[in-house]
Amino acid sequence: MLASIPGWKFTEWKLFDELEPDLAYRLDWGLAHVVQALMRNGKRLEEFMLPFGDSTHGGIVPQSLQYQEMIIDAWVQTNNAIVKQKEGAR
Repeated sequence: MLASIPGWKFTEWKLFDELEPDLAYRLDWGLAHVVQALMRNGKRLEEFMLPFGDSTHGGIVPQSLQYQEMIIDAWVQTNNAIVKQKEGAR
């Protein structure tokens, strides 16, 4: 692909990437820094994890795996619909 584009276009893309980096790339770096800070603290990662469940009256009610999968699937489908809507608006 690089051989098929002119050099000025590649330089333009490179400069644009420096000004506006891909959000997923920046998020990966941010999460890596969080994990690095947690690991350097000496605690196990599980100690920082929040329980996945509904809070009622101060206690955590565990949710079934099927319910968790349903929630995650709904979240993924919603985000996919938002992305498709944004792509259609372009």
